[in-house]
Amino acid sequence: MSSAPPVYIIDDDAKVREALTLLLAKSGIASQPFESAEDFLAALPAGQPVCGLVDVCLPNMSGLELLKALRKRNLESALIMISGHGNVPMAVEAMRHGAVHFIEKPFDPETLLDLVAEARARFVEREDERDKTRVARSLYETLTTREREVMALLLEGLPNKLVAARLGISTRTAEHHRAAIMRKMQARAISHLFQMAALLAKDDGPA
Repeated sequence: MSSAPPVYIIDDDAKVREALTLLLAKSGIASQPFESAEDFLAALPAGQPVCGLVDVCLPNMSGLELLKALRKRNLESALIMISGHGNVPMAVEAMRHGAVHFIEKPFDPETLLDLVAEARARFVEREDERDKTRVARSLYETLTTREREVMALLLEGLPNKLVAARLGISTRTAEHHRAAIMRKMQARAISHLFQMAALLAKDDGPA
């Protein structure tokens, strides 16, 4: 079962870090506090997805600059930006650079926890999709070249008879290929093939 990453708390105010750490702990959410964006980036493992609560107005590297730095590293992130004096242009800028939410201090604890839960759920969903894509890819690789050709035509919506005509094979042979594809891809219905093809397309696959 996929699990969400810990929540990083990046705020130069020690009292805020302590309060947020306690709030998350009471909800059973693991967190790790940092005083600055620089300290956070230095400690972040390579390739680690980032879910965090980030103060916009950090000293030196700001919260917005941190967002940009994570994008340059191509790191998967879901950051909630926190500001004591936010404004609409600042919120728009944060969202434009990848923030998932922007919340102003003082904030309602329950609202914050809801936003954190939503942000963490993104990682679970993404990992589940990656798992499904890996399975679809491994199943697709068991198909023969001809079966892949037949599958491509099936995904165009062609019935067995037209698949056969397009490939210059008999309808019975097309039916056999279709049955083999469904079995190898572990698809109970043609709709399952479409779903797997969509995953493979996102993964630069053949669909």
